[in-house]
Amino acid sequence: MHGLKMHRINSLSAALMTTTTIFLGVSHSGFAQTSGALEEVIVTAERRAQSLQDVPISITTFGGDLVNEGGIVSMEDVALRTPNFKMTAFNITEPQLFLRGIGNTNDSSGSDPAVAVFIDDVYLGRPSGASTDFYDLERIEVLRGPQGTLYGRNSAGGAINIFTKKPQQEFEAKVGLSAGNYGLGNLRAYVNGPLSENIAGKLTMNIRKRDGYAENITTGQDLEDEDTKSVRGQLLFTPTDNVDVLLGFDYADIDTSGNNRFLMNLEISDYPGVVVPLYPSYYARGVASNNLIGNDPRKANHEELQYSNKEILGFQGRVDVDFDWAQLTSITAYRESESAWWQALNPQLSARLGGEGLQEVDDGAEQEAEQFSQEFRLSGEGDRLKWVVGAYFFSEDVKRFERFTTWWDPTSHLAVLGDGTADFFQDSKNESMAFFGQFTYNITDAVALTLGARYTDDEKSIDNDTAAPVPNSSPVFASGVPLFSPPYSVAASESWSETTMRATVDWHITDNHMMYATYSEGFKSGAFNGTQRYPELAETPIKPELATNYELGFKTQWLDDRLRINANYFDLEYEDLQVWVLTNSVLTASNAQASSEGIEAEIALVLGENLTISGGFATLDAKFTEGNNEGNDLPRAPDTSWSITADLGFPMRNGAALDFLATASYTDEFHFEVDNDPRGLQEDVTVLDASATYTAPNSGWDVSLWGKNLTDELYATHHIDGSYIGATRIFAPPRTYGVSFNYYWK
Repeated sequence: MHGLKMHRINSLSAALMTTTTIFLGVSHSGFAQTSGALEEVIVTAERRAQSLQDVPISITTFGGDLVNEGGIVSMEDVALRTPNFKMTAFNITEPQLFLRGIGNTNDSSGSDPAVAVFIDDVYLGRPSGASTDFYDLERIEVLRGPQGTLYGRNSAGGAINIFTKKPQQEFEAKVGLSAGNYGLGNLRAYVNGPLSENIAGKLTMNIRKRDGYAENITTGQDLEDEDTKSVRGQLLFTPTDNVDVLLGFDYADIDTSGNNRFLMNLEISDYPGVVVPLYPSYYARGVASNNLIGNDPRKANHEELQYSNKEILGFQGRVDVDFDWAQLTSITAYRESESAWWQALNPQLSARLGGEGLQEVDDGAEQEAEQFSQEFRLSGEGDRLKWVVGAYFFSEDVKRFERFTTWWDPTSHLAVLGDGTADFFQDSKNESMAFFGQFTYNITDAVALTLGARYTDDEKSIDNDTAAPVPNSSPVFASGVPLFSPPYSVAASESWSETTMRATVDWHITDNHMMYATYSEGFKSGAFNGTQRYPELAETPIKPELATNYELGFKTQWLDDRLRINANYFDLEYEDLQVWVLTNSVLTASNAQASSEGIEAEIALVLGENLTISGGFATLDAKFTEGNNEGNDLPRAPDTSWSITADLGFPMRNGAALDFLATASYTDEFHFEVDNDPRGLQEDVTVLDASATYTAPNSGWDVSLWGKNLTDELYATHHIDGSYIGATRIFAPPRTYGVSFNYYWK
């Protein structure tokens, strides 16, 4: 093992040089162009304002100017443009975020994500607690690798920071309209400015509606549609020169008919050696059902009327006090969300209504979550020492009801497998407390040492009840084995504590060239599985995850700040990775060992006065090293991914401007399932987006033509292997295009 690590480290320099030599452009890196040079990018990844080039962390940033209708409008767009970041979604309320192959697919109330999401420094306990409103943002920061010191629990894979624009004393307002194919209509507006000498306010709203990308030919229901309404308000009080008080709220209502799942991988040739009569029967019925929709992945033919909606409400109070020797920050936040959905997991016209299908499986849930968090930070900066210490408290209550319904064709010999409805009632409570500190000391003017630690104490409990299985038409047995267990009621609790560390050395060789070496640790809380068939499994906790990261990197600027090259090599060891697997219609959980290593690079290059090329490139070798899936690739971990953007601007004599923006994003093939079943292999794909924007003289208004997925690539955003044969997939949106108009007041 030590020999392997030495080989990896010895090959680092050559690998990084090869990466930066063969690749000329990578994902939007938060760059801006001024007078032919790249503008300095300011981030707060280490809880203080710093230049991106001075932060010894692997970061991708997106400025607010890139968050627009033709560019970044959702987390999926961020993932496409960020090295080693993948996002999939079981449904609209449950996004699944993966960084460097590390993420979580369990949707239990007793489980947490492995990639933490923050809005204005407030941690979101439930991924469904974030709206999809990416309008009027200041920036987005994606931090890759364990962030166990400053960000804490459930950031073992990384952290995503979303920052909204704040109230200001200069008046400005904007209204925007967009229209596009599939009936898209989008109204956006904000107003920002002074209310008095010491008070500024801001109000932002967004209304977005769109018809569905898919259709259920049986019910006539549009699928993959959208109806979103959101509002965000903030007040900034500055009672004295050294005190800022920010009060804010946000609300979002998102309503859709849900995803369209397409039944695929029905070919018997995909299953050599299979002789059980079940498979030919399933194959024939599945093929017949798909024939009714012409094998069109944008159509469905099941009987269910789907729905998927969520409401989100949040309040935040932030106080910043500047003393002569330090700054005190207090962040108090309350958030709640309600979500509900119902969907067909096995989308075929079942025999229960005279259709061709063999089996129907439907699934739905209702969830209410509320959280309270309080963070105190005290930070200071001297001639050689920069420091931050703090305390954090988090409390969460999640109530969830989930139902699975299964139907089989009663005329088939497979009816013995049984129909039935299984209900799961979950009530989970989480409490977490942490103390942390990080200190950066400049040993010399060029060399700095950072040491950090965080102690986290987590306590989690769950009450889990199941109702008596309700037969639909036939016995609830499969060859004498209960399809669903008898009803049970269990109450379980567990606590975990962990200290996570960080040590970093950075060397500023020159003002524009920095190298760093980092050791960092991450911790993800233990979990409970809320939809277990058997009570002994429902009350058994899953161990927490521990991540250890070794990273070497550099950040450089060249050619009078016209060229930026940032790159890093990482070696991530994962202990007790939480693995969730669907086996024979039962979701099982276990812990496994895993490793993930690779290279990440980001480049921005100004060519002349009008053209900027930017982008990101990443390699990833992420595998299970112990356990049932030893040697398999981690799911959602492509070997290679890259993104390249060209931004070409033409200033006009009358003061107007014409800007062309095009982005190509490539993702290598990857597996959706931990067993690397070939049914769950997503082939490599390249996605192309582009826009053209005319900005009027004096920037009074602008108009854009834009298109996304211009080559109409068909690729999956979620996948489930069937327990018997076949698989179901949700596909990314098809080609979309439209026009956007914005008017400004200043």
